[in-house]
Amino acid sequence: MTEIDACRGALRELAIGRLAGRDVRTSHLVEAGLDAIVAGLDTPSLALLAGLGSAAEDAVDKAFGQVVDELGLDLPADPTAARWLLIHGWLTAMVEGRLSPAAGGALVSEVGELLGSPQALRGITRWSAMLDSWIPTDLTPRDVCEVPILEESAELLEGPWPPSPRHP
Repeated sequence: MTEIDACRGALRELAIGRLAGRDVRTSHLVEAGLDAIVAGLDTPSLALLAGLGSAAEDAVDKAFGQVVDELGLDLPADPTAARWLLIHGWLTAMVEGRLSPAAGGALVSEVGELLGSPQALRGITRWSAMLDSWIPTDLTPRDVCEVPILEESAELLEGPWPPSPRHP
């Protein structure tokens, strides 16, 4: 993957996060624009985005939307699809060892709430909450929470996507 591809991917991920309803800071949008310009990506609105201060929220939002359009970034059809796409990516990253169960579980829990806390994600959410309240002096190893997060992640990825509702 080239540096330009990585920057396009980062811009797409930010756009998906915004579509999903996550809190994406304007400073992250401006920084991604600067990174893309440095990498050699060029669109008319990218220079505008990179030159804006993160305090100019409305202007940053407008410029970022134009960058997404100019780059033709492929985005999900709606917020629900964006949320499931993000969750799928985090589950995959956890199973592949690129994302810790603590960080991934927290992300899945956050976006799962935006989906109305679907039954399919409740196990990960529960284990993540337990892991979040784990105390370093606790005699219980972190694996007690991390392993079930990874197991549930792998199980979800093996089934239909998005997961069908499970019954208790």
